[in-house]
Amino acid sequence: MSLNNQSPFRLQNQGFFFISVLFLAIIILSGCTGKGDLKFNAPNSPDEFNISGKISLPEIVETDQTASIRSSLTSISDFSTFSVTANGVSVRAEKDGSYSLKKVPVSDKFLIEATSGKIKLLKRLSLDDLYYTDLSNTEISLNSTSEALIWQIGLEYDKNLTAADIRAREYSDKVASVTTALKLALQLSPDAIPDTVAELSAVTTPARNAAGVIIEREIILREANSVLRNSFLRKDLDLLQVYLSPSFSNDWDSSSNWQDFFAYYEEFFAEKTYSEITWNIRDLEFLPDNKARIRTEVDVKVFHLASEETVYDQKYLFDAIWRKEGSFWKVYRNLPYRPTHPVQVGADARWGEIADAHRELQAALAREDLTVFENRISSVFGNDYDVTSTRADILSTAQSRFNAMDVKIATYSIDNISFNGNDLATVDCRAQVKVINLIPGVDIDSKVVSAQVVWRREDGVWKIYRNLPYRFSHKSSN
Repeated sequence: MSLNNQSPFRLQNQGFFFISVLFLAIIILSGCTGKGDLKFNAPNSPDEFNISGKISLPEIVETDQTASIRSSLTSISDFSTFSVTANGVSVRAEKDGSYSLKKVPVSDKFLIEATSGKIKLLKRLSLDDLYYTDLSNTEISLNSTSEALIWQIGLEYDKNLTAADIRAREYSDKVASVTTALKLALQLSPDAIPDTVAELSAVTTPARNAAGVIIEREIILREANSVLRNSFLRKDLDLLQVYLSPSFSNDWDSSSNWQDFFAYYEEFFAEKTYSEITWNIRDLEFLPDNKARIRTEVDVKVFHLASEETVYDQKYLFDAIWRKEGSFWKVYRNLPYRPTHPVQVGADARWGEIADAHRELQAALAREDLTVFENRISSVFGNDYDVTSTRADILSTAQSRFNAMDVKIATYSIDNISFNGNDLATVDCRAQVKVINLIPGVDIDSKVVSAQVVWRREDGVWKIYRNLPYRFSHKSSN
C-alpha cells in the first residue's frame, strides 16, 4: 500500500516513528563532516609530472661563483642565471627564483638540480613525493641540498634513506653540519672549488658521516602499515596482536587499551567486516626513544553480515604513535577503532569525555533507561529553532518513543568537535538508524541525519545544552 492510500491514523503513526528515528539518530549518534582537503596537482600521465616551485637561497654568496661580472659577498637577487634540471628536462629560472618543469619522466631516483657556475643546489623527490604531495610548491634550498647529498651517499651504503629517515630528530646536528659546510663553501673563491660546492670534500665529508649513521626506517614502517591494513581486512586478530603494543592507549579515551581493542574486535568481526579500507600515510616523523609519529588517512566501509548492508562509511585522519619494541614496530598510541573515536587530528581528552557520553546514551537506549538521559540533558536545554523545546519536553518524547519502537541498526560517528573555552563544545553530528515499528512491524530507515549539537560541562559532567533536533519539525540536513 502506498503512503497516499493509508488512513490518517496510519499516516500519523508513520510520522510518529520517523520522528522517533530522528530523535534516536541525533541522541545517540554523532559523526563528522570535516575531512580536510588533501588535493594535489594531477600529473599529465602516470609516468610524467609537472613540477614548479622556487629556488630559496638567502645566504651570503661569493657572486663570482655564478660567473657574475662583479665579484662581491652578498645574497643573490637575480636567479635568472640558474638552470633547473630533472630527468633530462631543463628550464631557466626566473629572476625571483621561480621555475616550472613540464612533463618530467618519473624515476625512483628522482633528483632536481639547480646550477649556476660553481653553485649546485639539489632537491630529492621520492615516488611517494611524486604521487602524493603538492608538486606546485617545490622549494630548492641548502637544506634540501643537504638531504639530497645524504641520500645519494646513502645509496653507496645500500641504504635508501627517505626524508623522514634523514630528518629524524636524533640526526639533526649531523644534517645541520652539512648545511653549515655548504654555507661556508658558498663564500669561497671559485678557484678553490674544482667542480661545484656540492662536490667539495668539505661538504661531502659531513654528508658521508651523516649517511653512515642514519638508520633506514621509513620503508619498514610503511610495510608495517600495509600489514596492519591487511590484518583488518582479513580479520586476522593473531597478526593484529603482533602489531599492537601491549602498552597501547589513546589520548582521547581513557578506556582504550590492548584488552579493550581486542574485546571490541572479537565482537565486531562476529557481526561485521571491513568491505574496503584505504590506508595512506600523509606525514611521518621519527621521534626520540625509537618512536615515530605517522599522520594516517584511513577510509573504511563496514559491512553488516546479517543485514548485508554497508552500515558505516567514514574517513579518519589521525597521528598514530608507533614504537619499536624488540625487532617490531608496533602501534603504541592513538589508533581510533570505535565509532565514537575522533576522525580529526589533535583530539584531546575532552573529546573522549564527550565520546563516553555518547556511548553512555547508546547503552541507555538499548536498556530504555531514561535516568541516563535525565543526567545528560542540561536543565536549561533549548533549541534555537524551537522556543517550545525544553528538558521536560525532550524527556517525555524520549519515553514515548522507547515504548513505540526497537532499534535494528544504528550507526554514528563524531565528525568534528570544536571547543569554545574548556566547558563548551559544538559537536558536528551524523547518524543513520533503522528501527522496527512494533505495532505494524514495519521497518523505518532514517537515512543520514546531521546536526550541530552544543554540549556544556556542568559540575564536571558534559550535558546536551542546545540544538538537538528531536521532533519532526526540527531542522536537520542530509
